[in-house]
Amino acid sequence: MRTMEEDQIEFPTTHHFAPGLYAREIFIPAGAALVGKIHKTHHINVVAQGRIIVATEEGKRELVAPCVFVATPGTKRAGYALEDTVWITFHPSDETDLDKLEDQLI
Repeated sequence: MRTMEEDQIEFPTTHHFAPGLYAREIFIPAGAALVGKIHKTHHINVVAQGRIIVATEEGKRELVAPCVFVATPGTKRAGYALEDTVWITFHPSDETDLDKLEDQLI
């Protein structure tokens, strides 16, 4: 995937903030493949719309909305969207600066 620079796309991302909580919402169009980053904290994942195949340390899984699960620190995922998918991660943080959040969480 790294060698396919000309084919890379940006996923529309929306950031949500509440006291003690940061949520990152991404839209993954059908047919798109992506690789996640390794997070430092436990966090909640919500597949709010769509279907996506995800490769994890435990093997391949198809996630169908609505789907909620907890990710453990140090895990990394790769996925392929079978349908337009909305994926939201919820992270414990009071930070609102996106660069600082990335340093804190990833």
